Amino acid sequence: MKMDESALTGETALIPKTAAKGGDCEGGPGDDPFIVSGTNIIQGTGLMLVLAVGPNSIQGKILARIREQEEDENDQSAETEETKSAFSALRAFFTFGGSDNGATLMDKLDVLAVDIGKMGLIVAVGVFLIMLTQWLLKDFIAGGPCPELIDEDDCLSTLVCTWSAAPSGGGTCGRHFVTEDVSTILDYFIVAITILVVAVPEGLPLAVTLALAVSMKRMTEDANQVKHMDSCETMGSATTICSDKTGTLTENKMTVMSARYAGYQYEHVVGQGEQDNSLGAKMLSAFKTNAAKSRLLCESILLNVSPTSTVSIKPETGSTFYVGNPTDCALIKLTQQLSCDADSLRVAFKEGSSMLDWGVHSIPFSSQRKRMSWMVKRADGSASLPYPGRYRMYSKGAPTQMLAACTSFVTDITAAGATSTKPLEARDRQAFMDMVATCQSKGLRALALAYRDFDDVPKGGWGGNGDLETNMTVITVVGIEDPLRPSVPGAIAECHKAGIDVRMCTGDALTTAVAIAKGCRILRGSDLGEGGQPKTGFAMTGAEFDDRVHLKDSSKPETVRRVFDPEINDAVDRLAEPFLLDEAGNKVLDQKIFDDLWPTLRVLARCQPEDKLALVRGMRKSRVFLDEARCAALVNDHGIRIFPDYQVVAVTGDGTNDAPALKSANVGFAMGIAGTETAKQAADIILLDDSFSSIVQAVMWGRNIFDSISKFIQFQLTVNVVAITLAVIGAFAFNDSPLSAVQMLWVNMIMDSLASLALATEPPTEELLDRMPYGRRRPIISVTMGANIIGHAIYQAVILNWVLFAPSSLPLDPPVAFEPTQGSLHWSLFFNVFVMLQLFNEFNSRRLPTAKKLRTTWSEWNVFWGVSQNPYFVAIMSFTFCMQVFLMIYGGVAVNIIPGGLTKAQWLFSVAVGAGGLIWQLLINAIVVVFSPSDYEEEVRLTPTELEEAAYEETAASKWDQVRIGVRRGALYSKVFNTDIKTGIKISKLAHCAATSEKSSRSFRHLATELSSRRRTIKGD
Repeated sequence: MKMDESALTGETALIPKTAAKGGDCEGGPGDDPFIVSGTNIIQGTGLMLVLAVGPNSIQGKILARIREQEEDENDQSAETEETKSAFSALRAFFTFGGSDNGATLMDKLDVLAVDIGKMGLIVAVGVFLIMLTQWLLKDFIAGGPCPELIDEDDCLSTLVCTWSAAPSGGGTCGRHFVTEDVSTILDYFIVAITILVVAVPEGLPLAVTLALAVSMKRMTEDANQVKHMDSCETMGSATTICSDKTGTLTENKMTVMSARYAGYQYEHVVGQGEQDNSLGAKMLSAFKTNAAKSRLLCESILLNVSPTSTVSIKPETGSTFYVGNPTDCALIKLTQQLSCDADSLRVAFKEGSSMLDWGVHSIPFSSQRKRMSWMVKRADGSASLPYPGRYRMYSKGAPTQMLAACTSFVTDITAAGATSTKPLEARDRQAFMDMVATCQSKGLRALALAYRDFDDVPKGGWGGNGDLETNMTVITVVGIEDPLRPSVPGAIAECHKAGIDVRMCTGDALTTAVAIAKGCRILRGSDLGEGGQPKTGFAMTGAEFDDRVHLKDSSKPETVRRVFDPEINDAVDRLAEPFLLDEAGNKVLDQKIFDDLWPTLRVLARCQPEDKLALVRGMRKSRVFLDEARCAALVNDHGIRIFPDYQVVAVTGDGTNDAPALKSANVGFAMGIAGTETAKQAADIILLDDSFSSIVQAVMWGRNIFDSISKFIQFQLTVNVVAITLAVIGAFAFNDSPLSAVQMLWVNMIMDSLASLALATEPPTEELLDRMPYGRRRPIISVTMGANIIGHAIYQAVILNWVLFAPSSLPLDPPVAFEPTQGSLHWSLFFNVFVMLQLFNEFNSRRLPTAKKLRTTWSEWNVFWGVSQNPYFVAIMSFTFCMQVFLMIYGGVAVNIIPGGLTKAQWLFSVAVGAGGLIWQLLINAIVVVFSPSDYEEEVRLTPTELEEAAYEETAASKWDQVRIGVRRGALYSKVFNTDIKTGIKISKLAHCAATSEKSSRSFRHLATELSSRRRTIKGD
């Protein structure tokens, strides 16, 4: 019995299993009687005794460890938060912004929401205290109206005044506290609460949840089953995808791609339709007038394969399923394309006295002979080809060994079935070997098929004659491979366009991996050197990678381990220095060597799961983007642009041993068809079709989530700024808010619940793949978003203040009187204008253009572009407008609206100023285009120098600590250079950055030289 344990170990070689002898559980040397759950039986039969299930099995133990790791991370996170809240509560409240060390979108949103809430609370408290102070000063300190009353009766007639008689006669009227004053204070408190309610972004969690939930549901339709909700957005920031080959880039179905048969060469056309351009379809078309050619090829295949190998086609989908040996299945699939019925053909060669499924004898494959053979007796009737003898042996195997055992080859088959052959001379043998070399250069596995006729059973029988597989006739030489999925080259091109690097990690040989990588454009023209081979460092084996990036422990004796042998360009097991291990028993990564290696690495062949894990962890820790000289050299030498931020790594895996890499990656993709249960448990997203193109769909959805949330933030912050501004102005000017509590609730519903539904459900478009990923350090509010928020806040504030303070100057007939009270026409019109401004601004918020796109794409200027593709947005906008009309007509006193609502002219004015925001958006876009310093202000997050300064700032526990430490260091430098404290702080930062940045180093030397010239007493550096 032989087992395929690649799902557990990553090794593709079949593992033999032998029963323990004599009841000894340990068995003899090399005996392995244990079968592991989740592995596949490829060859042989046997009885199995189940020894362990659930958490006691190998997969169960791995799964339990993964869950323990998740619990440990959660406990550590909770402990950290508890520590922060215990010791830093007060400081944290007055600190705005978060640590800029590569936070996820969810972390940024948490910080943004908290900052908005804190700002709202501060403004609300400030407004309440100012209003209360003004009232106290006016009514109690100054006395309000009471000091003006000189008559006792007049004083006492005012409820808030009291008369104080003087001993000499007369008296004074003073202000005293009455019950009605509690109501006044309560009114001020309600105004403050209103400001806080408007400021707190209650709709932000709803918008995030809606965007993620809608995306998760729709991603399932694109063959992405999301397990962890936040991984949707993370995938939108992916900068690197480390993909498996088998089943992800390829179809995971071995296919005959090339064949030399009867004097002709046939080729499979990749990616243009399996049926119309398959090798079998081409051969069938060529054999229309000669069915005997198909018959000979089908007999040589179907009568010389394992009986357990089958190929079935699912009628509903037309998809093909392989069972058994992949090579046999590839050949059987070819016979199906030739319209050959395997069952009827084999029945014709069934021998009643034989225990075999067909034929009289079989010689199984062995690694020494590198071939297998099957003997059949000539079939009676028209189904049989005219054999020269009574028996025929069909054989297949490695071309080198097969050609050495052949003396002739087939040149033609007549329509009657007569086979024409020629002696296999040196030039003919070389022609076949040239084809084999061509197949190997393309990563194909070459296989030769041959036959030999016998007049009768040889002496000694079929099993006792060792010379049977000689003097054979070559039928054909075929090239077999697992072909690329037709969608993969286009999907990888989309990744490159989107600024995402794709790397292949496969267990196949380096030659095969390179051929596939070139076919799917992972290796592009600029990555290849002379002879079409990859440049140095672009493709390597896992053994070489492992040996180069991990530190060695020279203090310990040599041990037998996997070592890269450059002579055979593959791994061997031999004595070598052991790896240096950390406290947890893991290999220690040499980050400097790793950073020199990974930017150019595109193909990792003979890759073991631990190699993939090291690649993922190393890339996530890498800061190559800070090295300006290295990044410039990569662009000049290889055309490789390093993403100017932390690497966000996505990884695919299907085996149990891929679980650590899947957990360590930012996003882990498990194969839904070929993946093990453990891999699926460790992954964030499951690819239901095992296709790479589904990963590209996940990238598009992830970016759409980020943009949808950003659109909502852009809309809500504009409303927040305007609403808070007007609430503060109204409080100071009128001691009341122009918007009543009920009106504010409706506005809150518009800008929170309904807006989140409308903006968070925007469908993704292909344009999302036309830009670079958003970096982890990129602020959530971009340059264009900031311009839109400030620009529209100014426009709305000007319009609303015009309506609030000068209603009579509005172009309305009759004019609107200045009447700043709830329920008046004045404030009813104000409320309607406010809502119309928000409704039209919601259209503006649908677009998140960059300066680059505004310069090159007219559709970015059109806020209505694609609006019909989102029925949710259309329905919500229609519902909101209709509800506003209903409230203005029938709301009345309940909504603090003037009875009867507004006139037609007042409605037209409200809609007109709201629509004016659309024209104002064009002006904002023009300003962004004119004054934007770079085409990539939205795509390139921070320069390396800025990142160095950010890294310097991260050493402090908080912003206050940063200031304190900076001042202390600056004071030391100011004394040394005899300069002011401000220059000293600048020297301190430059000195810290000088070691890692040539630019900062030059600035430091220039400044130090200039200051040193002023003070000659400085010695040395």
